[in-house]
Amino acid sequence: MRFAVLAIALVLTGCSRSNQDDVVRGTDPPARGWSNNAPTLVTKVVDRSSAQLLEVKQGELQTWVRIPAIGAKVGDYVLLGQGTAERDVDIPELGLKVPELVDIAHARAVDLETARRAAASSLPEGAISVATVFTELDQRDGQEIVVYGTVTRVAGAVGWHWVHLSDASGSAATRDYDLTVQTKEGAVKGVRVAYKGRLRKDADLGFGYHYDALLEEATFVE
Repeated sequence: MRFAVLAIALVLTGCSRSNQDDVVRGTDPPARGWSNNAPTLVTKVVDRSSAQLLEVKQGELQTWVRIPAIGAKVGDYVLLGQGTAERDVDIPELGLKVPELVDIAHARAVDLETARRAAASSLPEGAISVATVFTELDQRDGQEIVVYGTVTRVAGAVGWHWVHLSDASGSAATRDYDLTVQTKEGAVKGVRVAYKGRLRKDADLGFGYHYDALLEEATFVE
């Protein structure tokens, strides 16, 4: 399943809406369902006549999105569909230029329980989190696995795309939140994806490139 744009994953605290509000606030879900990796918390709001700009956060990852005007407020959780990233976008209302803003056609404000359910239902079958990869690295070394996460960085070298995945299931302190994927199929930063490939522990590629864990020759999971 190619997921969209955010994916920023961690159970977060904050204000939430009631179940009754959940069914009326927002657009219809996209045909392939919501693409949230986990609860998405609204941290800033800019209201416009027919749209809202939201700063949203999941764990350590944060970005701006543009959605239809659904009355989202700071402290809400939102479900988001797929979107397209724009670079270096001015937000004159705040006197800001943000490095990235994702334009999303489908959104809904929900309570935390609904956000958690939506995240769980959107995972591909058998997929594991980035933190699980590192926790079970010894057992899974050499195995073919499916892993999901949000693209945080993409580089091209020696005929491959090197995609960094994070789902905020781990942390920088424990070094279990960032997984490098070697793939012929590139990805866009901020997009939620799942890859299938062979996991390799302590991958030393030479020239100073060493990875505690590397997903080799991976392909997208639809």
